[in-house]
Amino acid sequence: MNFLQHRKYWPILVFISCINPFQLKAQSITPYTLNNGGGSSTYLEWSINESVSVASFISPGFSLNTGVLQPMTSIVTAINEYGPAVFGSQITMGPIPTSHILHMKTRFTEAGKLSIQLMDAKSTIVLTHEAGTIFSTYEKDISLDDYPSGVFYMRVYFKPIVGNIKTGIYKIIKL
Repeated sequence: MNFLQHRKYWPILVFISCINPFQLKAQSITPYTLNNGGGSSTYLEWSINESVSVASFISPGFSLNTGVLQPMTSIVTAINEYGPAVFGSQITMGPIPTSHILHMKTRFTEAGKLSIQLMDAKSTIVLTHEAGTIFSTYEKDISLDDYPSGVFYMRVYFKPIVGNIKTGIYKIIKL
């Protein structure tokens, strides 16, 4: 018999593993969907037999099937949200989701020109605002009352007096 087959040694093994936790390795499992099949193209990824969610919704001109996955949203909408990665904590927007007003606040350590564009899900520019040259903080309330509920994207351009233009896109959900 080897060492691990003796039951009297298990408490020692557990004790040693508790003393030296760096020896233990594990993986975390996040929620997932198990599919029987499916496929993908350059625009969509689809699955067959998601037993938890199988439904189709059809209206004139539109069809939605819950078995179709779209993980590559930048390919489908041609828009990828990367504003927080570019600007970090220099720009905050909220509340998201919102029903009426979107509050934007900037905190830059350098002077530069700021402009914003609000785009709908089809990448159509629905609002443009030129803030002009700013330094330090700038705040703007943007009314979304004239727009339907849905997903919008806020494109922010900042051109410092010295340096390169920074561009970031933020996803906005209007209820």
